[in-house]
Amino acid sequence: MQCPSETLTQIRCDQILDVAEDLIESQGIVSFNFSQIAKDVGCSTGTLYKFFERKEDVLVCLFLRSATSNYMPLFVNENPELTPQEKLLLPILFTFETIKRSKSFFTLRSVSVNAMIWKLASDSKVKMFKQRINSFWQWLTDAVNLAIKNGDLQATPLQAKELVQGIIFYLTGSITQFESGLISSEFLSDQSSTYYRHLSRLMAQYNWRTPVTQELFASLESRTISFFQKNYKKHLTCRACKDLSDSLNATSRAYSGCSNC
Repeated sequence: MQCPSETLTQIRCDQILDVAEDLIESQGIVSFNFSQIAKDVGCSTGTLYKFFERKEDVLVCLFLRSATSNYMPLFVNENPELTPQEKLLLPILFTFETIKRSKSFFTLRSVSVNAMIWKLASDSKVKMFKQRINSFWQWLTDAVNLAIKNGDLQATPLQAKELVQGIIFYLTGSITQFESGLISSEFLSDQSSTYYRHLSRLMAQYNWRTPVTQELFASLESRTISFFQKNYKKHLTCRACKDLSDSLNATSRAYSGCSNC
């Protein structure tokens, strides 16, 4: 099932997703269902099926609509002076900021990557989901490779790959532990400084010309917060999500040399 391309249908899709997100936050991810969404939207379940084949499609779309990759190109366009190292840190800080602004994003991020969820979504949603997940990895890979090309980082191809993997694993682990709410405060220190310390230790394992400092981390964090204050809500839309997916499809076709596929 393809994403809506007309303005009115995109607005309707956003209304449905807004209600679904509210239901997840109030009832949990297991309890919400199509009939409750339809009731709260004020439409029939038949209308919902015009947009989503099944419940898992809604979960995937909620994740994609909030995904940090929707925002990173905008930030780079506004800040063309970013170094490769800052571009590498950007997805981390954007993920932290998205979770702060969306109560459901942590849950969606954790649940939607589970194969028991995304494999149940429709084929078109699975394709978009895989594409977006891999574009996140590609962003980090490109930033590392650019740092190597510019002489900011000395690393072998294997070290470059391990650095990207390390950042992803660091991000997943740190978010899970803080956001789970299960860990007693006696085991945890201030969240922001903890994020920085563990990240700086990870980065310090590699031969950077300039190490990641707390000043750099804090400065980029501050700029990220300001950016989200200005842009978060207005880009939390089906249109923004579809525009990025179309852009990724165009890039994929260009790499493959295919103009019509």
